Amino acid sequence: MSTIAVAGGTGGIGKTIVEALLQEPKYRVIVLTQSNPKEDPVLRRTQQIQINYNDIDSIVETLEKHAVHTVISAIGIYTEEAAQSQMNLVQAAEKSSETKRFVPSEYSFIQTEDLLPHDPSIKYWLDVAELLKKTKLQYTRVCPGVLMDYWGMPRVRTNIHQHVIGIDVANCWAGIPGDGNDKMSVTYSYDLAAYIVKLLDLKEWPEFSIFAGDDITYNELLKLAEEARGKQFDLVYDSTENVKAGRVTVPPFLTGLSEEEAREMTVLVSRLTIAGAFDLPQERMNALFPDIKPIKMREFLDNTWKDEA
Repeated sequence: MSTIAVAGGTGGIGKTIVEALLQEPKYRVIVLTQSNPKEDPVLRRTQQIQINYNDIDSIVETLEKHAVHTVISAIGIYTEEAAQSQMNLVQAAEKSSETKRFVPSEYSFIQTEDLLPHDPSIKYWLDVAELLKKTKLQYTRVCPGVLMDYWGMPRVRTNIHQHVIGIDVANCWAGIPGDGNDKMSVTYSYDLAAYIVKLLDLKEWPEFSIFAGDDITYNELLKLAEEARGKQFDLVYDSTENVKAGRVTVPPFLTGLSEEEAREMTVLVSRLTIAGAFDLPQERMNALFPDIKPIKMREFLDNTWKDEA
């Protein structure tokens, strides 16, 4: 039985990955966390281990004690401190005599240097990728595009934190960047987690593991959302010029964010959208795992919202 450690597995995409791993009896799952163990029916089936990301030697000891073969990082990389935590985790995995593989926390688009002007925090992901290249660890950077979950909240089954990404289906509102015709690759989080579990069966990993449930534009997504809700949405387009200048329409129904935080997120996602960051290459790994049938956007919206029409 192979032991898989999920760092940051108590919530968000990490918890979804844990749920998928627990469906495979051949894996023993441990969760690495900075916080106290959580009382949770899913996490109760794992071993939660509290670690100090600033103490690399103690992380090495933990990885070796539990014979961790693969580390899957789902640490939320929002700060310099969190980025350093993941860098330290990579160094610990490299030093561990038991650990052979590492999946860094990305789960979005392909991070490249040319996108740094749009999102300076991309540096965090580039730094850990460079560090992984220098190790003996096998690694792969998982890219699913935008998670569909955002357009199903708050009704859909998800562990992802609620945010409005362009279209607020619950409140029938849309603030679309550019002309609405930029392509986005989108994947439901539980389909992504299923693919990640399947990756563990492969003997070799590519640098990038690209998966997508569907490809869609905001205009197409809006049409499907209006059909699912049975009504026309309040709609505003933010021109490309305004998006580049940081002048965007903030979603009127905030979900736990301040108006300034919502503005910053809207600017970021809008700029990346019109830059084509979410339009993933067609060289994808879906075909390697034909038993996984990822949900399409139309079905996702219909399943989630049909009772709300």
